[in-house]
Amino acid sequence: METLIRDFIDTDTREILEINQESVNMLSPLDEARLHLLRELSSLLLVCQTPQGVGGFLIGFENGANYDSTNYKWFDEHEEQFLYIDRIAVHSTCRGLGIGKQLYDRAVIWTREQSLLSVVAEINVKPRNEASLLFHKMQGFVEIGTRSPEPGKIVTLQKLLV
Repeated sequence: METLIRDFIDTDTREILEINQESVNMLSPLDEARLHLLRELSSLLLVCQTPQGVGGFLIGFENGANYDSTNYKWFDEHEEQFLYIDRIAVHSTCRGLGIGKQLYDRAVIWTREQSLLSVVAEINVKPRNEASLLFHKMQGFVEIGTRSPEPGKIVTLQKLLV
């Protein structure tokens, strides 16, 4: 499948919200107002364009952003010069096609261009997100900590040096 990684445009909103909703059990909920707030605060908002529409997206924040995520704040307190991947999601019909890797590859290139030191992310351990854990391991991420941001949830905090 031919794909193009590009910056977000306003007409992507509906499809991004649908993709996020498909994976909301592993991501936090997202509505149009929250998406536009994240767009304003983020450093990077990429989409993967496929012939059928948006196949996936990635939202990233540099250190020092005014972002309210407790996981982001942990990284901001413990790490320097990073890009935090807040969320990445791939449409259910596009999984297994390498879209997540393409989005991450572009984010790593962007991180290097900005002279940042690392890409960081958290992955659910409880509830367990096996696909994401395996994906991040294959990308070369290593665990630098764990935390429980809310009752019944545990995340692994991971880092990739670029």
